[in-house]
Amino acid sequence: MPLTPSGDKGADGQVHSHRFPAANTALPHVNGDDEQLRVVEEFLATTSCLSTSSLRPAEALVDAPRWRRRGDASQQVATTFGVGEESAGGHGPVVLRDVGQMAAPLDRVKPVFAPGDRVKVDVVVRTRSVGHFFPGGTIDSVDCWVELHGKDASGRDVFLSGAVEQDGEGKVDPGAHYFRSVMLDEHGNVANKRNAFQTRSLLYARLIPPGAADVSHYIVDIPDWAEGPITLEAKLHYRKFSRYYTEFSYAGVAESQDPAMFAKGFDDRAYTFRAADIPGNVSGAIKNRIPALPITTLATTTLELPLGPGETEWRAATAEEDAVRWNDYGIGLLLQGDLRGAEHAFTRVTEAKPAWADGYLNVARTLIEEGQTETARPWVEKALELGPDLARVHYFHAQILKSLGEYDQALAALRRAEADYPRDRVVLNDIARILFLQKKYAEAVEVLDRVARIDPEDLQMHYTRMLSYRGLGDLERAEQAEKLFRRFKADEASQMRTFAQRQRSLEDNNERQAIHEHVSAPLAGASVRMGGSDD
Repeated sequence: MPLTPSGDKGADGQVHSHRFPAANTALPHVNGDDEQLRVVEEFLATTSCLSTSSLRPAEALVDAPRWRRRGDASQQVATTFGVGEESAGGHGPVVLRDVGQMAAPLDRVKPVFAPGDRVKVDVVVRTRSVGHFFPGGTIDSVDCWVELHGKDASGRDVFLSGAVEQDGEGKVDPGAHYFRSVMLDEHGNVANKRNAFQTRSLLYARLIPPGAADVSHYIVDIPDWAEGPITLEAKLHYRKFSRYYTEFSYAGVAESQDPAMFAKGFDDRAYTFRAADIPGNVSGAIKNRIPALPITTLATTTLELPLGPGETEWRAATAEEDAVRWNDYGIGLLLQGDLRGAEHAFTRVTEAKPAWADGYLNVARTLIEEGQTETARPWVEKALELGPDLARVHYFHAQILKSLGEYDQALAALRRAEADYPRDRVVLNDIARILFLQKKYAEAVEVLDRVARIDPEDLQMHYTRMLSYRGLGDLERAEQAEKLFRRFKADEASQMRTFAQRQRSLEDNNERQAIHEHVSAPLAGASVRMGGSDD
């Protein structure tokens, strides 16, 4: 609530602002409040997202081809200790496994390509100044996506992903890279009407944790007729509500009134969206048409790919100013399960900034995920030397110690992390797990009670509670914990619902994969309008 000028005679020329800008661009737009919309968009642009480059909103990295390990992102450790920007002093080991040819970052290396080449472009989106997952709020009805647009020197389109239909007023390209959740009801219909009470399955959810990053992958074919250089422009867009939900909330009318098509667990009805059906008491100043909500560009960057003769120079730039960019790239790959690629990126961090503990720690994280705990140990020990006060270093050190059966030492390391982050569920669950392994069942239950107060639906908590109560001989409570574990665990019916939607939508099936690529949409007549206006 910053001070703002005021004509109120009792305010001495200033009052605290009550605008509370956040992420809702829909309400000020439909109410014609241009000043509130401006404040919200400024807030979004300055606090929501930046790329791996300092002060530049999106960076592209390219590689061709490289080995990738496909993994399930849901299996990645989700704890408080993710990125960090502390540094200390020293130097450590470098063991780099080959991941193929790569030129990165593009604006520093500037590789040369030829017409007819196929390249793989990776766009990194990084959160900044955000203490929650990005995007926040109603992620089942939000539009938040990456647009990548490529043109040759004559202005002809060579690539486009993430355009918006109807001159920027319609639906987003279904093949775009999204940040959102897609949920399904009992019959497998997409729950896209804010009907969360009917949700039974999750098709996918892609969010960026605080202080983390995401990587989207694009296969770009350079046409034979292209004139160099190729200009690539990457943008991160945000629209408070999807076009479908805007149409539904303003003018949605069910085509069928058959009661058998609607119940507490599903909605099988189709809907029409006609301006004539907008009710007279619709909320907002716009009442005679379905509004086109504004599209806010949160981040953007432009770079050029030269075309010409000669071989492409596959190399990595590892000056100190590249360290954070490589770290963000590695985090995005790690969250996707691309462990070999993440290890490669994090090793570049140690080359670019050898005094930074996070580079060594993050190499260790990838090795731990692969089960190579002995190989990870010297990397963590180097991180401990450089950052002895970093709780996340102690947490991952504990993972290694636990895997080696050194339970007392692992518990001590976790207690060190807990001291700084007493409400981190992952840390508490790991403490309880070690206590269980030590047959200290009552102590494990006490720790699990703390997890339950933080998140009563935590799956790992219920599982370890079940085992601990069995160890105590309390079969009644063990049975209750097992019931809760099974309740919150995805069941076979949920898997079948997602399978049906994956068959219906190739784009949704592609998006739900931890690692996936995007190709260009048809290029004729596609464009994106920024800002939006109903005038």
